[in-house]
Amino acid sequence: MDLELRHLRTICLLADTGSVTKAAAALSTSQPALTTQLQRIEREVGGALFHRGRSGVRPTELGEFVLVRARTVLLSMEDLLHDVSARGASPTTLRMGGVGPLALELSARIPEVFPNVPVHVRTEYSPKLVTDLVRAGRLDVGTTIDYAARDLSTDGPLAWAMLSVEPVHVALWEDHPLAGRDAVDLGGLADCTWALTPPDGTGWPECFYLACQRAGFTPHVPYRLYERSEIRDMVAARRAIAPCQPDFDTGEGVVVRPLKGDPVQLRHLLVWRRDGVVNRAADDIARIAREVLLRHRLPAPGSDRTGDA
Repeated sequence: MDLELRHLRTICLLADTGSVTKAAAALSTSQPALTTQLQRIEREVGGALFHRGRSGVRPTELGEFVLVRARTVLLSMEDLLHDVSARGASPTTLRMGGVGPLALELSARIPEVFPNVPVHVRTEYSPKLVTDLVRAGRLDVGTTIDYAARDLSTDGPLAWAMLSVEPVHVALWEDHPLAGRDAVDLGGLADCTWALTPPDGTGWPECFYLACQRAGFTPHVPYRLYERSEIRDMVAARRAIAPCQPDFDTGEGVVVRPLKGDPVQLRHLLVWRRDGVVNRAADDIARIAREVLLRHRLPAPGSDRTGDA
């Protein structure tokens, strides 16, 4: 018996469910038939792939070895089929990535552009990683940000659409001495303790340090936190203040104020491959993305499309 893709899917399903009963139900087959098929697969690979017990099945050492490679093969086949479909008029699936909530909200409206096309979404912390995944063809479209206001040139495989430009704000606890002001001077925060998110590969937090330097101080940053909820809790506890986006979830005990003169700005961008299936619909997707951003009361400028950076 030669191993086929369906056999690899069976192995993965058994590992994921941990149960012959559940796997058989998912495959619309009987337990005896699935057990017989598994035995044939095990004879082909030369050993047992699963330990059987009353609590279900779990991979053996050989099973773990085979599973890693089976998942790799299935993922590669999925990419192959997707790339083939992308050469046609409409994709069979649309792979979207992004940072923050925009990609998730945008994915819910993709059927307006690609009806009946399933959307697969992955979010990442690093905007640079999202861009790299689009460039490599692992994502069809991405929502990303940058802080450096770099030129988006016309060379290379990527195309871009500007979605929004917004100033970085500051999150303060509600009775902070400057919390009552309409806007806060960055230099007036020189003596504060700060919580920052780690580097994201697009100029953060370098641009923030540069703005502080121009304001005449070097910020004291003992806290490096990934999660917005952690930053919010730190601010609410009066342990630190933090630069943030205007839509930062304040909650009880936290207020968000703009910085005078907008010393740090970020751009929301849409990125896709010019030779990909999204290219013909990019203007529509960008329009929808701007509508999503506007619902969060973010400024949304015009829609200039450019090439790769």
